[in-house]
Amino acid sequence: MRTSSPAASSSFPLRPGLAVALTSLLAGCLLAGCSAAGPSAATASLPSATPTATPLSGPQLTRILLPAGSMPKGYKVGSATRNTGSQLPSDTAQPMPASQVCPAFTQTSFIRAAGISTGDWAEGDYISPDQSQEVFEEIDVFTGADAQKAMAKLWQELGKCSSFSYASNGTTASSKLTRSRVPGEGSDAIKAVIVSPVFEGGETLVAIRMGSQVITTLDSATSQDLGSPAVGYAERIAQRLRAAG
Repeated sequence: MRTSSPAASSSFPLRPGLAVALTSLLAGCLLAGCSAAGPSAATASLPSATPTATPLSGPQLTRILLPAGSMPKGYKVGSATRNTGSQLPSDTAQPMPASQVCPAFTQTSFIRAAGISTGDWAEGDYISPDQSQEVFEEIDVFTGADAQKAMAKLWQELGKCSSFSYASNGTTASSKLTRSRVPGEGSDAIKAVIVSPVFEGGETLVAIRMGSQVITTLDSATSQDLGSPAVGYAERIAQRLRAAG
């Protein structure tokens, strides 16, 4: 999201998630068909929460993520597009300091806020031509009951971030976050919308659990839809994941 202030936008500030992605492209660091408006959440119901028969590898997960052709016109692959190769799921506790949790929800790979790291994941990152908007998608494969724990923790932490501030390129952004369940899916699907008077538009986050796998999407938009296509992106990935099983 760009800032809404003309003076500030002249220096081309980016929301933190996009800034992180572009920095990763330069430094080579690691962190963890639709229309231009994106898929509609009303076009399909979410699949049941069933795991695939065996854990999928990073490259297999990448093939399940939505390809560039599913993104809005002109979006290009960003630096946060990668996977963990042939590694198997291996979970470790990785708690996030309380002061970092709310800002993490403005960034790619926001599942880090759940405090559980897995060794089996894939990410896709797409950035608009003017670099002001971003679509991010991820699948993480957990072991045991960690996928359920991750979803529960995300819901809990989102509830603590209804109002928060964070630093963004020399600006303090005071933000509002609204969390909700995706209708019909209970605790297996979460949606959150973040807006700030400092930025144009907003962003939508979605998390869907399918057995031991958690799908997350983020859509940062300067338009009034506030990134709502994130729901449709997550639903389509869920359908592709179920088909792979």
